[in-house]
Amino acid sequence: ALGKGFFPVGSNCESVDNNLCESFNHAIVDARFYPIISMNEKIRKKILVRIQEQREKGANFRGKLCPAVFKKL
Repeated sequence: ALGKGFFPVGSNCESVDNNLCESFNHAIVDARFYPIISMNEKIRKKILVRIQEQREKGANFRGKLCPAVFKKL
């Protein structure tokens, strides 16, 4: 599985691996039909855009709890 290398040996929960793989596959579904070089470039660009979006959201964050956790509380 894709994510097993990042979890401790004692982790017995396959749903974590499965959800990680399914999320990744869903995110790259539009790029999967291109030749390998173009596919890798599209995935790379998508990842860079996501990193920048998350960085911008984090830069505007002020507080001790993130908004999603605060909303649940």
